[in-house]
Amino acid sequence: MAAPSPALEEFQKLAKEKDALEAEIKGLHEYLTEEGMPGVSGSLIDEEGFPRGDLDLYAIRKARNRLACAQTDHMEVMKKIEKALVLIHSGSCVSVPRATPAPCGDQEMDDAADTAAPAEAQAVMPSPPFALIDEVAEGSPAQAAGLVLGDQICSFGGISRLDTGDLNACFAAIQQLVPRSAGTALEVIVLRGNPPARVPLQLTPRQWAGRGLLGCHMAPKTE
Repeated sequence: MAAPSPALEEFQKLAKEKDALEAEIKGLHEYLTEEGMPGVSGSLIDEEGFPRGDLDLYAIRKARNRLACAQTDHMEVMKKIEKALVLIHSGSCVSVPRATPAPCGDQEMDDAADTAAPAEAQAVMPSPPFALIDEVAEGSPAQAAGLVLGDQICSFGGISRLDTGDLNACFAAIQQLVPRSAGTALEVIVLRGNPPARVPLQLTPRQWAGRGLLGCHMAPKTE
């Protein structure tokens, strides 16, 4: 069996790094959004303007800083993964002539190795976005989760265009999912930036000072 190509080895290394960062991001978000905690961006001072005495302000600031760094690192890793994907796909399209015919068994194994790399690489790519965030309210659960204007929603609590196959079905499923998920963190996968990078977030629907349980508006993305 042929040894993995350098591009595939680099992709596998980056995929592990991506998984580790996503696990760290999830853990930090869960810590910051525990009951009694101020969330990702909530105020650390009381109504009189003094630091809140019921919170470990140092630990919270440290966690927030690490969360921001981890999200930035994640975006950089995703950019590197995209470059690795290009190399893998380009390498799989190159035909190298053999000096002598190879046995059928070896040929089949080489073919399997060539096709396995793109298939494995495609596994990290998100499904096509079905919604665009065009409004995020101040102090809302959406803002606390890290959603920003321009984010493209690829997956919301497991709901994606690949699963439903229909744009309207995605929004209908979300309308049913959000009310019954109040108080439960939902994984939201977005594309952000240019070139777009995959960013995982944890959004917890809940009652807040504004309307609804999310505090954001999602416009259908038809392009």
